[in-house]
Amino acid sequence: MKDSLDRTAPLAGQAWRWPAGLLLGFGVIFAAISLVNHYYFRTAALDLGINTHALRDFGRGRMHLSTLLLDTPPTNFLSSHFALIPVLVSPLYWVFGSWTLLLVQLVALLLGGLGVWTYARGQGLAPRHANLALAYCLSLWGVYSALSFDYHDNVIGAMTIPWLVHWVAKRRWWPAALMFGLLLVSKENLALWGAVVLLGLAWKHRRERRVALVALAGVVLALAYFAVITKLVMPAIDTTHRPYTQMARYQHLGGSLPEIARNLLTQPTLLVAVLLRNTAGDPASNYIKLELWGVLLFSGGLLTLARPWYALMLGPLLAQKLLANDYGFWGINGQYSIEFVPVLALAAIDTAGYLAPRLRQRLLTATLALATLTTVVTLYTRYSIWYDRTTANFLQAKHYRSPLNVPRLHAALARVPADVPLSAQTNLAPWLTNRDSLYHYPVLRAARLVALLKRPFSAWPLTEEGYQDSLQALRHRTGMRVIYEDDQLLLLSRIPPGSLATSRP
Repeated sequence: MKDSLDRTAPLAGQAWRWPAGLLLGFGVIFAAISLVNHYYFRTAALDLGINTHALRDFGRGRMHLSTLLLDTPPTNFLSSHFALIPVLVSPLYWVFGSWTLLLVQLVALLLGGLGVWTYARGQGLAPRHANLALAYCLSLWGVYSALSFDYHDNVIGAMTIPWLVHWVAKRRWWPAALMFGLLLVSKENLALWGAVVLLGLAWKHRRERRVALVALAGVVLALAYFAVITKLVMPAIDTTHRPYTQMARYQHLGGSLPEIARNLLTQPTLLVAVLLRNTAGDPASNYIKLELWGVLLFSGGLLTLARPWYALMLGPLLAQKLLANDYGFWGINGQYSIEFVPVLALAAIDTAGYLAPRLRQRLLTATLALATLTTVVTLYTRYSIWYDRTTANFLQAKHYRSPLNVPRLHAALARVPADVPLSAQTNLAPWLTNRDSLYHYPVLRAARLVALLKRPFSAWPLTEEGYQDSLQALRHRTGMRVIYEDDQLLLLSRIPPGSLATSRP
């Protein structure tokens, strides 16, 4: 049952205070996670470093040759992920530097929350109910997991969904097309999800022939976009012309998407195994998948059963995570859960919209309380491997502390020469993008300088022991000279081979 009075009542000036206050409050929390992590050197070469490095070239109007990837020689930035958000926001690099994409991500999350609020109002919910929906969206665990992992294009794409669903419901095709286009260019694999989102909207609006047909046309367009980009464009611009690399995570299930689908549909036991069980063979990975299911259902996932087109939209997200051969995808850590957020929020709004106003209040209040409880509990503890409370749990004092002398380290990095090829430890890389060639240590290639933290937040891709061994070996390596050292930073220079004879005492 819809409440027509809620839909048509004008929004008084005072009523804007709540959504504005909520967005401001959540903005402060989000900044306390991602911006604090960056200041304390908890961000990394992948993904903030590689994307920020690309901003510099895009801001100059030229294509970027990515040098930070570990598994390929320098190659076109778009060959790894066809993500155009850095292209679109690149002028901001000259204002905000290494903070640019973190700020863009933060604003995108808030705009996504505003989209949820706008959709709720458009569906006839009163302002107080729309406020609950907004708070629910931005309280979900997927937001905080994503923010703890510096920057990811999926966040930008996911936050277009509330606006896309809203404009489709209003038959406003040009704004809907803009949101759909932004979703596609956010990252190539989001096109597959976008196709399923539009398929769900066609189902939802099945009694409205024109809306359903437009949504189905979008499905075809999204699938065609994905096929062209991944089969033709990305291999063509890759230095080594590799096929679409992201499929490597699913090759144990088949050699192509149709083959994977056929194997899973014809082998029910295989489907159950990959959706529920630990398929890594490592006991440390037990219960990670079950934790995802439990957290998802407890924080609002059950509402998608009442509106099954939203359950359909969750399908590709669960498949992307649970079918992968990498346990890092399975759980609730990192950036691979952000797409759940808008779907759950929209499902809550649609479910509430068919209830009496008093029941709407109860449903949305209970849903918000469960989501908040789930988020707080999982900030402190979870089964998912590699969880680090320091980056994610903004409620703990240690999130705002560092063993580093951070101001002194920033001052030392400010004196590192620009425009000199450099290899950097992963946590230093996002701060040293002011050069054409930036390599991810231990890759050296054409680097003339090497910048290393002595006690890094992350030693990846090396182990901590391997990192310390390589640091000592590098210090004594022929052709290397220490040009700056203190108790936390080591900066070395590679002596050109022709100068070795004259450089020795």
